[in-house]
Amino acid sequence: PHQYFPIVVVFGDVGGVICKFCNLSIPFHGCVLDFGTCRTKPGQYCIKEVLIKGGIEWYSVKGCTEDKSECFKRIIKNYEIRTSHCCHRPLCNF
Repeated sequence: PHQYFPIVVVFGDVGGVICKFCNLSIPFHGCVLDFGTCRTKPGQYCIKEVLIKGGIEWYSVKGCTEDKSECFKRIIKNYEIRTSHCCHRPLCNF
C-alpha cells in the first residue's frame, strides 16, 4: 500500500496583469483611440506615458511595456516634458 499525496503547483502571476490600452487619451475627452485592455507577460508592466507642453498635459498613451527599460523616464526638451510611469496592479494605468 503506497500513499499518494496530491501535488499542488502554484504559478504566481502566470496570467499577468490587465492594463488599460489606449493609444491616445486627451485631457477632458478621455481615450480617443481605445484598444480596451492588454495583459502583461512576465517582466512587463502597465505604463502611462504623458506629454506636457508649456505646463499643460496634451495627451497620454496607456498600455503594456515590452520591458522595464520603458519605465520611469523623464525627457525634457524644447518646452516639452515626456514622462512614463509604470505600475503592476490591474488597471493601475487608468
